Amino acid sequence: RSAFLLLAGCSLANAHDFTVTVNGQKLFFNIKSKTNKTVEVTYNGSISDKKVTDIKGNLEIPANIKHDNVVYSVVSIGAKSFSGANKLEGITIPATVKNIGGFAFEGCTSLSKVIFPGGEVTFGEGVFFKCTSIKDITFGSDWKSIDLSRFRWSDSLTTITIPAKIEKVLYLKSLKNLRSVSVDINNARFSSFNGILYNKDGKILYGCPRSYSGILKIKEGTEIISKDALIDCPQITQIDFPSTIKTFSFRETSRMAQLETIVFRGSTPVNTAFVGNEGKFVLQVANADVKLIVPNDSKKE
Repeated sequence: RSAFLLLAGCSLANAHDFTVTVNGQKLFFNIKSKTNKTVEVTYNGSISDKKVTDIKGNLEIPANIKHDNVVYSVVSIGAKSFSGANKLEGITIPATVKNIGGFAFEGCTSLSKVIFPGGEVTFGEGVFFKCTSIKDITFGSDWKSIDLSRFRWSDSLTTITIPAKIEKVLYLKSLKNLRSVSVDINNARFSSFNGILYNKDGKILYGCPRSYSGILKIKEGTEIISKDALIDCPQITQIDFPSTIKTFSFRETSRMAQLETIVFRGSTPVNTAFVGNEGKFVLQVANADVKLIVPNDSKKE
């Protein structure tokens, strides 16, 4: 039994199979398949004695590398590969990479720019854990969905651009300092107006970034405000609802401590809550001094 445990420990001790220097930066690799000639990026040292990487500046991971006269394709970035690389400022990931392991960039506190490959990538847990400086992200051109919670530790991410093929945007509200969203004009599902995320025809407001500030003028033609689309936006001082608005929850304004004015342009009150089957116009506000401005015709209602 003891001999078996010793052998097993030895077989797992080395974290990397070989090293390659790329543009003056030493990278560490594990061979995933000799038959398929594939490798993954990994870290220096061993499981019990991981070395702090000296990677710095902007790094472009190669799509292919050569070792012992064999050319390998770099298909993944292993768990904790760049963990603690606090001098790494930018990372470009090649099209060959299909997987990024858990905590691969953990604690890369200077990392500000990330360029992903065009194709879909699977992510492990906490890939960008404690990456507080990310502010420039290029998402894959062929991605179908974006999970923004992967970047929730960043204090610097204030704007994002949604590519043309994206069909799902998840956890927009996880980005506490996001101020603006833009969308590729060729996207069939989404659009943006004044930095706010809408569906393509602008009838549904999907999400307002949490750090949006000042006056929020909702696009004319908007009919529906999705649940919790506005609720975590405390820096909004005025909301201007278009005449087309039909549906939203009375809770959407409940946490806006700086809200001063609400403007309604429609002549018919909106049902924001229901008592039984009877619709009511009710708003929950954090500031008791909020002014409500409505057309004269709607006051009769």
